[in-house]
Amino acid sequence: MSSIKLHWLENRSKGGYVTFGVPWKKGEVTKETVFSVNDENGNAIAYQEKPIAYYPDGSTKWTSYTIKTDSETVEINKADKYDGFDGIKTNETENEITVDNGKFKAVFPKQGSVLMKTPYGDVTLKAVKELRSKDSDVEIKKSIPYIGEINTVEIEDCGNLKTTVKVTGEHKNIDGSEFLSYIIRFSVFYDENEIKIIHTFLYDGDEKTDFIKGVGVQLTRKMEGELYNRRIKITGDCGVMHETMQLLNLWRPRLGPSIGIQPIYSKQLAGEKVSLSEMVDLRNGNAVTKEEIDNVTKWDSYRLQQVTADSFEVKKRTGHEECTFIKANWGKRSKGLMYIADETKGTAFCMHNFWEKYPTSLYADGLCTDNASLTAWIVPPDAEAQDMRHYDTVAHDQTYYEGFPEIGSSAYGIANTNEMSLFLYDTVPSDDELMKQAETVQKPSVLVATPEYYHEVKAMGEWSLPSKDTPLKKWLEEELDKAFAFYKNEVEQRHWYGLWDYGDIMHTYDAQRHCWRYDMGGYAWQNTELIPTLWLWLAFMRSGREDIFTMAEAMSRHSADVDIYHFGDLKGLGSRHNVVHWGDSCKEPRIAMAGHHRALYYLMGGDPRIGDAMDDVKDADYATLNMDPLRYFYKKEEMKLPTHARSGPDWSTYCSNWYTAWERDNDNHYRDKIVTGINDLKKSPMRMISGSNYEYDPETGHLGYIGESAAGGAHLAVCMGGPETWFELAELLDDEVFKDMLVQYGEFYFLPVEEKKKISNGLLTGNGFVYPYMASALCGYAARETNNAELAYQVWQVLIHSLAGKDKKDNFDIGVYKNYFNNENLEEMFWISTNFTSQWCLNVIVALELTKDYIKDSINDYEWADWVK
Repeated sequence: MSSIKLHWLENRSKGGYVTFGVPWKKGEVTKETVFSVNDENGNAIAYQEKPIAYYPDGSTKWTSYTIKTDSETVEINKADKYDGFDGIKTNETENEITVDNGKFKAVFPKQGSVLMKTPYGDVTLKAVKELRSKDSDVEIKKSIPYIGEINTVEIEDCGNLKTTVKVTGEHKNIDGSEFLSYIIRFSVFYDENEIKIIHTFLYDGDEKTDFIKGVGVQLTRKMEGELYNRRIKITGDCGVMHETMQLLNLWRPRLGPSIGIQPIYSKQLAGEKVSLSEMVDLRNGNAVTKEEIDNVTKWDSYRLQQVTADSFEVKKRTGHEECTFIKANWGKRSKGLMYIADETKGTAFCMHNFWEKYPTSLYADGLCTDNASLTAWIVPPDAEAQDMRHYDTVAHDQTYYEGFPEIGSSAYGIANTNEMSLFLYDTVPSDDELMKQAETVQKPSVLVATPEYYHEVKAMGEWSLPSKDTPLKKWLEEELDKAFAFYKNEVEQRHWYGLWDYGDIMHTYDAQRHCWRYDMGGYAWQNTELIPTLWLWLAFMRSGREDIFTMAEAMSRHSADVDIYHFGDLKGLGSRHNVVHWGDSCKEPRIAMAGHHRALYYLMGGDPRIGDAMDDVKDADYATLNMDPLRYFYKKEEMKLPTHARSGPDWSTYCSNWYTAWERDNDNHYRDKIVTGINDLKKSPMRMISGSNYEYDPETGHLGYIGESAAGGAHLAVCMGGPETWFELAELLDDEVFKDMLVQYGEFYFLPVEEKKKISNGLLTGNGFVYPYMASALCGYAARETNNAELAYQVWQVLIHSLAGKDKKDNFDIGVYKNYFNNENLEEMFWISTNFTSQWCLNVIVALELTKDYIKDSINDYEWADWVK
């Protein structure tokens, strides 16, 4: 293997601890391979590594690394040996796990409600359920507190640099009732004062009655010393707010900012410890007494609340519940860090995506007592409760594209994941240090290889590197850039932020209202429909752009949690596009497909929460026993197999799920299910082209041919990630017939209807093969494999004219609408559809690679043909 060079993503923190993944060519790396990791000057960097994906021959496909470095670049080579070093010490007993990182010991009990104990405080989990009722005209809201109880504790990752402990459980009330299960991970790093936390809560209530009034992670700690030496620091937009529990800017005795002899107040706010013995009344030189200081206001509680994506406020209160909170400060977008300290120790929580996932909040309480708490609230009790109900009492399946006639809205089984860091201090950090740490949490460092390297090893399959060496390629690259720029701006312009929304984008634009169809059934949130995830991830792989990475990551993290059912009868399925993310009656495997998130999982070195989601979907086919995707089209009593699967997007999604499980664990059980389905398709009259409706048995993986019928259209088989998955499988499976099936499919899709009838001996009589641009990558594959220049020409005929139109003048240019409701100059594309944009961009990215030997120089080299639309 050649040397692998990595660099930091721009516009991110650089340096420190980072976990990342590196892909390899088949046969290049094995479990026994030893590496050297070096900085820009050739100095060795300590590392922790493990394989996270395998090729069928057992060689390593992806390796996860954890390192700590401030080098601008990192280089990985093969080595003869790696000696390692004595770093973190991790010990497990029957009752607890202890992690010693050289700075502190963290203890993780295996039962009870304290999840982690440190010398700086103990961590527990909090939840609050709101119950609502009515008594005549009086609306009654009742808040019920819950505390997280431990079910399981395990060491998930263990090495000399990082140990991750995973804890699962439920929040329980004093009466034993449960609400919201949780998964939380604590990562401790060698010689580091930061503990990284990944917190996931899963909704297991009844959305009609169980409102989420609070979800949080709480640190409880001892507070010692004088109140005027206890302090709080809070990060805002630009700087740090710093106060003490007693502020020594006094009238009588005079202790204000001194012009003369005693700068006691300035010293206090500089973070220095002050003592009563040095306090002198500036009016008369008399010593200040304890009784006089005791009359100074004691500020016991603080709240940092991100009310909206554009507004936060800070409030504080004395230690009396009968007293009000007063407004202390305000701003737009906080960096999301709160620090509290006494005379000896300091602690801080900082929440990732603090303003993006509002109404996140940080609370500090009991600052003037012996026991204080610092709570990172994902759902704060002071905010309006999270309402999980549907938006209507009837379905809008025909008028607004909501799938089936019944209301299928259900939040039972969805999740939400939030990341945060707990910092532990023995000295008072400067404001600059806190701001830097907050910036690091908000924009964590990401270490990546070059697009050229990812392309060389075919990480994530078939895709092209950008090139502008001809006028046509230049036009295509410019349109790809404009499409992304538009959606990036829309996130901000439309404020697609919030706990449940951040990361998703919308489906269809409403030109008349100059907004998206946010309230029109299946035209609202996209929920991964037509794989904008894969568009964005391949756009990143080929460009290395940080802004694309950030948007793709947010989308994957949202959809891997909110759009998927993680337990229950629908486990492994997802909810199709809707006004409410979990609202549509179509519960589909394709929404939860592992392929949406493979890039994030591997690039981040085996992201544990994304790994959970992939595990949750690998047996998604069993969920269709509870909800057959074609239940409205066939009579159960006439079926031979227990459920149905379309060759795409259902079976193609299972292929993605199984392929991911196979490569992650080298488990041939899932490979065998893929092969079983392929062999069944071989027996169909037109192989991959047939169907796409089949009967299906999840236990065996067998598909049962039931004739030629494609519910929803044949295009659904190719626009949900199927071809991209099959291209990768074709490289791994030793099956030339399967490759030929893909070629046959690609050669067939663009054919005229009469030609399709002839080739299929009359089996295929309609033209369900619509939206040819969605099949362009598949047709490009067929063109490459058969050296078919004419088919390659048709690929670009379709892609060019699908966007540019007959006169070749249309594009992703932005228009401006004046004086919209909240925007003087609203940027819009009146015709835009995320379905089209995602599929056009994805197919261009892939087809540029597959047909690179045939693409012509100019857009004018391709003639308009009526069939391309």
